[in-house]
Amino acid sequence: MMFTPAGTLPARQRHALAGTFTAMAVVIVAAAIHTLLGVGGSRLDAPTQNWASCAVYVLVAGIVVFRAFRIAEARAPWVMIAVGISLYGAGNLVWSLWLGNLANPPIPSVSDGLWLALYPMSYVGIALLARHHWRGIPAGVWLDGIVAGLGIACVGAALVLGPVLDAATGSLSAVATNIAYPIADLVLTALVVGVFSLRGWRLDRTWALLGAGFLVLTVADSIVLLQVAQNSSSSSQVANLFYMAGVGLIALAAWQRPGTSDLARTESLSTLLVPAAFALAAVAVLGYDHFVRLGLLSFVLAMLTVLAALLRTALAFRDRQSFNETRRQAVTDDLTELPNRRLFQRRLEEAIARSALAGDGMAVLIVDLDRFKELNDTLGHSSGDELLRQIGPRLVEVLRPSDTLARLGGDEFGIVVDTPSDEADALRIADRIRDVLSEPFDVQDLALQVGASVGIALYPAHADTAGELMRRADVAMYQAKSAHTGRELYASERDTHSRDRLTLAADRERALRRDEIEVHFQPKADSRTGEIVGVEALARWRHPLLGLLQPDVFIPLAESTGLIRSLTRRVTDLALAQCKTWHRAGFALHVSVNVAVADLLDVDLPAQIVAALERHELPAGALVVEVTESSLFSDPVRIQDVLTQLEALGVSLSLDDFGTGFSSLGHLKTLPVREIKIDRSFVVQMASNTADSAIVHATIQLAHRLGKSVVAEGVEDDDTWKQLAKAGCHLIQGFALSPPLPAAELAPLLVELGVRRAA
Repeated sequence: MMFTPAGTLPARQRHALAGTFTAMAVVIVAAAIHTLLGVGGSRLDAPTQNWASCAVYVLVAGIVVFRAFRIAEARAPWVMIAVGISLYGAGNLVWSLWLGNLANPPIPSVSDGLWLALYPMSYVGIALLARHHWRGIPAGVWLDGIVAGLGIACVGAALVLGPVLDAATGSLSAVATNIAYPIADLVLTALVVGVFSLRGWRLDRTWALLGAGFLVLTVADSIVLLQVAQNSSSSSQVANLFYMAGVGLIALAAWQRPGTSDLARTESLSTLLVPAAFALAAVAVLGYDHFVRLGLLSFVLAMLTVLAALLRTALAFRDRQSFNETRRQAVTDDLTELPNRRLFQRRLEEAIARSALAGDGMAVLIVDLDRFKELNDTLGHSSGDELLRQIGPRLVEVLRPSDTLARLGGDEFGIVVDTPSDEADALRIADRIRDVLSEPFDVQDLALQVGASVGIALYPAHADTAGELMRRADVAMYQAKSAHTGRELYASERDTHSRDRLTLAADRERALRRDEIEVHFQPKADSRTGEIVGVEALARWRHPLLGLLQPDVFIPLAESTGLIRSLTRRVTDLALAQCKTWHRAGFALHVSVNVAVADLLDVDLPAQIVAALERHELPAGALVVEVTESSLFSDPVRIQDVLTQLEALGVSLSLDDFGTGFSSLGHLKTLPVREIKIDRSFVVQMASNTADSAIVHATIQLAHRLGKSVVAEGVEDDDTWKQLAKAGCHLIQGFALSPPLPAAELAPLLVELGVRRAA
C-alpha cells in the first residue's frame, strides 16, 4: 500500500514508519471494538474519546510530517496538510488535558481555533495537490466540478446547517463558532468533490483515500453538530471513531503511489451522470423548501447549483453541435463538400456487408478527370478548384440516392454503386457519367470540356474487400486512360499493377543494360497517294518473363525513377540506326521519336541529338521530335529554349495530341513546330460524330493558314481516311494503314505500299 520511495528509506526509518502505522491501526481498531461492540464497558469511554484519539492524531501528524520532509514529490501540499492535522491534534490534546475537564467549557475556545485551523490548511493542500490537473481542462469539466461542489454543499447545508442555526443560542461568538464548522465542512466537501469532478471521477489510491478521509471528518463534524443542535453536551463515541478513521485515511493517502495527471475525459458517462445527480439533488432541496422552510444559504446554494447545471447543459449542447460539425468535417472534403476517402471507405465496407447478406452484387467506380493537370497549369489552381466543385452536382444527377459519391483526392472521385448492381448497371452508370461530364463547364467565363476515365470493379467477382475493390477499380481506370476507351471493367490479365509491378520496378535498369528495349514502327502515309513517308518509333520492352510490354506499363515507371532520359536516348539511337538502314536501301523515311518532360528540361538534349545524328550519318531532317502539349508547362522558358535550338539544327518538331490541351492556339503561335498531330480521340469517330468531324476540319484549316503540316492519328477505317484526304490532311497514321510493327515485319508493307525514294 505504501508509496514506492518509502522502500528507499534507511532501514531504521522504514521500520519506524511501519511501526507508527501499526500503532495507529491498533489504536483505531481497539477504539472501534470498544465503540461498536461495547468491549470494556463505560469505564473506557473517556480514555477512548480523549487519549486514544489524541494518540491517533499525534501518530497521524508524525506520519504526514515525515512524508512531507522525506519525499520530494508533492512536498508543498503535504506540508500544508501536515500542519493542519498537527494543529487539529493539538486542539484535541488541549481539550483532553484542560478544557474538557471544565464544568462549562468556553465557546469559542483555544481548541476551536486549533480545530478550525485544519480547514484553511487542508484547502491549500488540496488545491496544491490538484493544481497540475487544472491546466487545459475544458470549461465543461470546470462546470461539472462547480455543479458537484454546489450540489453537495446545498444538500449539506439543508441537512446540517439548518438544524444548527435553529438551535443556535448564546453569544454571537458562540453562534459564529458553531456555524463555522458546518460551513468549513461544506467548503471542504465541495472542494474535494470538485477536484474529483476535474479528474473525471477517476480516482487513484491517493485521491480516493484523501477524499474519503476528509469526507469521514465531515461526517464526524455533522454528527457532533447535530448533537449540539439537540442540546447534547458531549460528543458521541461514534463521532470520535469517525474522527480517528478520517485522519487515519489521510495518513494512508500520504504514502500512496501518485496517480497519473490525465485530464478528465468529457465524453465519459460519469462526467455527465454524476453532476446531473447533484443537480437533481439541488432541485429536490428546492422542492423540499416548499414544505419545510430551509435557511437562506441552502436556498441560495440550491439555486446556484441549478443555474450552473443549466449553463452546463447549454455548454454540452454547444459542444455536441461542435462535435457533430467536427465529425462531419472529418469525413467531408473541404473543397467539394462531398464525402472524403475515409467516409467512402466506410460506406464501401457497409455496402459489401449488405451485399454479402443479400447475396447480391455491387460495384465500385473510380472516376479520374482527363488532362486536369493541364487546366491547373494553364488557368491556375483556382480554376481547377472551381471545376472540381462543379463535378459533384453533375455526377449526383446520374446516381441513385443510395449510391455514395466521394472525392478521393486531387481530380479523382469514387462511387459506391450500392446493391443490387451488376456489370451492366455499372457500365450504364459509367457511360452516363462520361456523358454528363462531356457537357461544357463554365469556369472563369470559359466553356471547358472535360473528359473522364472510369474504372469499374465488381463485388464479389473481382474482390471481396474494400481495399482490394478500390485498388482494382483504380487499375481499371488507368487502363481506360491509357487505352483511351473512357471506361473499363477490371480484368486480371491486364493488371500489371499487382503481380508484375514489383518485378518491373526491379528489372527496369536491367532492361537497358541487356538490350531488352526494342522499337516498333508505325508508318505515316500521304493521305492522297498512300505513299509511306515516315514512321513513328514506339518503345517496347521484351521482358524475359512477362513477354512484350506496352509503353503505358513501363514509361510511368521510367519517369518516376529518373530513367526516362536513358530510355529516350536508347529509343532514339535504335530508331536512327534503323532509319540509316532504310536510307541505305534507298527509302527516304523520316523517323519520329517521343520525348518526355525530363528530356525537354535537359539543356544537353540538342547536343545529344546532334551526336546521335552524326553517329548514324543522317541529316537533321531525318528526325522528328514529338512533344506533347502537357509537357510544355513544367518550365516554359527553359523548354522553349531547348526547342528553339533543335529547330535551328534542322530537326523537325511535332506537337503531339493536339486539341486535348487548354492553350493549343497559343502554343501554335509561339512554338517552332512544323507539324501538328490531331489527337486520335477526335479522329476515331469523326466519320460518325459531327462534332469530332468539325474539330478535325477546323484544325486542318488552321494548320494550313499557319503553314504547318497535319498528321491525323487513330485512322481506323478507309472512310475516315478518305474524309481526311478530302479535307486536306497531309499525313495519316493508324490501324487502317498498319499497327506498330518491328522493322523486319514492316519491310513487306513498305514494298507493297511504296515508299518515297531517296534522291
